[in-house]
Amino acid sequence: MRAVSFVKRLQWDLPGTVCRHGLTIGDVDNDGDNELVVGTAEGELYIFKGSELWQKIPGLGIVTSVAIGDIFNYGRNALVVICGDGWAHIFYSPRSVNPSTINATSAQQLVKETADQDNIKSGYANVDIVTGVNMTNSQSSDQTDGNSDGNELSGKMECVHVQRIPTNTKVVLVADVDRDGANEMILGLTDRVVRSYRWSSNLELGRGKLVGLNKWECANQIGTVTLQHMADGTPTLLVAQPGGTFMRIKCNPKDGHLEDEAHKTDDESAASCVDYQTLGISRMRNQNISTEIIGDLEPTTENKTSNDEGKDSTAKQNVSSEIQHNRNLKSGSSEFKENNPQSEVKKDNLGTAEVEKASEKTDPPTTDQVDGNLIGGNLILGDYDEKTEKDSSLSAYKHLSCSENVDNNNTENFKLKDKSEGTTNTEKISWQGKPYALATLDGTIMLVKDENILWSMQVDRLIFALCRLDVTGDGSDEIVACTWDGQTYILDQQRNSVRFQFEEPVRAFCTGNYNVSPGISTPCLVYNTFNNKIFLYYDVTLPSMVIKSFNPLEELDPEEKKTLDDLLQNCHGTERQQRMQQFTEWLLYGIS
Repeated sequence: MRAVSFVKRLQWDLPGTVCRHGLTIGDVDNDGDNELVVGTAEGELYIFKGSELWQKIPGLGIVTSVAIGDIFNYGRNALVVICGDGWAHIFYSPRSVNPSTINATSAQQLVKETADQDNIKSGYANVDIVTGVNMTNSQSSDQTDGNSDGNELSGKMECVHVQRIPTNTKVVLVADVDRDGANEMILGLTDRVVRSYRWSSNLELGRGKLVGLNKWECANQIGTVTLQHMADGTPTLLVAQPGGTFMRIKCNPKDGHLEDEAHKTDDESAASCVDYQTLGISRMRNQNISTEIIGDLEPTTENKTSNDEGKDSTAKQNVSSEIQHNRNLKSGSSEFKENNPQSEVKKDNLGTAEVEKASEKTDPPTTDQVDGNLIGGNLILGDYDEKTEKDSSLSAYKHLSCSENVDNNNTENFKLKDKSEGTTNTEKISWQGKPYALATLDGTIMLVKDENILWSMQVDRLIFALCRLDVTGDGSDEIVACTWDGQTYILDQQRNSVRFQFEEPVRAFCTGNYNVSPGISTPCLVYNTFNNKIFLYYDVTLPSMVIKSFNPLEELDPEEKKTLDDLLQNCHGTERQQRMQQFTEWLLYGIS
């Protein structure tokens, strides 16, 4: 395997312990440039912009995971910080607020006064804390920033919401997992539970909160949670399980909406479609090794055929029409929320007035004691539903299925285990979706597409982190795997690979496009070491993943080639090589 060297790097001292998912790269202040966000177990949040520390926010708790995304569905990014002791903090930049969404005058009168963070946690340990979402007047948690007016001018982050959530969260994801046009927050917990939340707000009151939607319980410990789209645009959650296995969760859009009495279904039929996938490969016999998974890898351009493009365009049109329809029912933009301030009350499945009235007429359902999630069809215990597909509003996309594709020429293709062995050929659907990658602690890296293992690779190091990064600039994602001793493997989707040796053991790792200079983002690798330092290697680019021979004669134009032939006196064979060697020595060293 070819070794590469990267020399452009930034270095910062960072006291404290950083968890595996405690660092990320993204545009937190919506200025068009990406920043690096790092949270520590000592309760401090660091935001790096360019080559300097931009903001430090103390007193948060045990930060286990951070995420950047449009959690409010306002069209702007926010920073979500999850603490292992059961608190969710949401930060927002004051200059990124849309003035049409909130009236500043009325917001000043209705927003709660935020108390000191320690007093909040000590006085209301068992109560959800809901603070006002006022981007222009919220008090900042950064004690070094001065007043909020200064933060609004500088664009520094302010804490706009604090809420009690279940403890022991290890990974957070902000994405639209049910294809309704609005983002949800997905939490993966160390006690084998995956939960989903959605932001619900009533602008007439000037405040909101995260409302629990779904709860899935896994059979084993959770590695990572990633988003994977099928070919028709249906989003699914891939939850890594030990031994190179994973759970595939297809969220039902009806789970987050209030159902009509005429079309009311029971909890079991409304539950999400969950499938437990095992990968049949001989190296994965140890069922106790941890697994990392990363989805939605951008495929290479040569693999995109015209047939796939036509199918994708049809699917996108259908998906966009459904999303547009759902946005009319749900807050997908700030303008809709402003014109319909009461729409949120009728929309959400939990925590709404109409649901409370409906629950009074029926038998009271069992609820979770921590966050109030409804326990019923959305709770998956032990064994999983043997049914591969359930009737839902997504059934209109069945016609987009294609015939089953099996590559008989690739000996390393292994078929994923089918949960329902008795299904017919017409019921087996092979979607032409994007590939996704898996890695296990024992050093196995795999690329999977359309339920086929395209290739598998074994290394002699312990892999603990798996990320994506486009290092060649061709638009397709490369797979980046990092080991505990700093060895970093970069693989493309054709299994070409290079390795980069970082000089220290690594505690946390991430990748992304970082802006060292304003307006210019480059691929980068971020390492957190056990010596409490952050190393950011930027401009991590490779001309090609494959070694190519260098022949300067191929770069010459016809006139230059004719001049060279005249200098060499039109020699051929061995004599031409000798004269070419003499000519090169003369050009380099002046020796005739």
